[in-house]
Amino acid sequence: MDDHCLPSMMTSTMPRFLVRSAVARGDRVQLDAPQAKHLRVRRLRQGDEVVLFDGAGHSYLASVDRISRHAVEVLIVERLRDRVAESPLDLILAVAVLKADRLEWVIEKATELGVHRLRPFVSQHSLARPSPARRKRWQEIALSAAKQSGRTVVPAVEAPVDFETILAEATPRSLLFWERAGQSGDLAELGGPPATITVIIGPEGGFADAEVEAARAAGSHIVGLGPRILRAETAAIVALTLCQSRWGDLGQQVLT
Repeated sequence: MDDHCLPSMMTSTMPRFLVRSAVARGDRVQLDAPQAKHLRVRRLRQGDEVVLFDGAGHSYLASVDRISRHAVEVLIVERLRDRVAESPLDLILAVAVLKADRLEWVIEKATELGVHRLRPFVSQHSLARPSPARRKRWQEIALSAAKQSGRTVVPAVEAPVDFETILAEATPRSLLFWERAGQSGDLAELGGPPATITVIIGPEGGFADAEVEAARAAGSHIVGLGPRILRAETAAIVALTLCQSRWGDLGQQVLT
């Protein structure tokens, strides 16, 4: 199926919905209940155009084909060739669980910044202990943020694990950002772009010295975020922005 090229400004203003299976031109797709409700709230009508994305990097132009009390069905018109919204950097955010509203904010903003996976963890000074039920809420936030930011991939938000698991499963290039590590200029010493990078951010209470040493022993680079002490949620967003600017898709085009 050939890609259909529409101006990105045109598709960026259309409502976006996630489709969870492979589709092709001419297919009719029934939206799940939450998305069908959203379509009704937007007061869309039969024949209105929407954008579907499959979570695997593809998006499609579709039109509303049928609306009933219990279902909404859309017709796939064409696969789109939009602007590339996914970063070439496979970026993983491992973040200590924070208070509910702060962690949700981090998930939303990290998704907007192009993170591919989010890995909450519990460390020695973690103040929050989220219930397993929160994971569904986190994934919903990531989906909403992916729609809003024009992404075609929804990052996975994993169940919380302990800090030792994060270190054991970290990618070869992993960065632990620590308020006592000095200036963020240390990134310049890390060389060219990695295929995958893990950003590790601690809790409101910070990392224990023993945790930082364990991370260092496991091969993580210990990196600072400048002369000021940042809140954990602020540190997460600054760290992601630095990585995307140096190795991802927030490079020269941001400055021109």
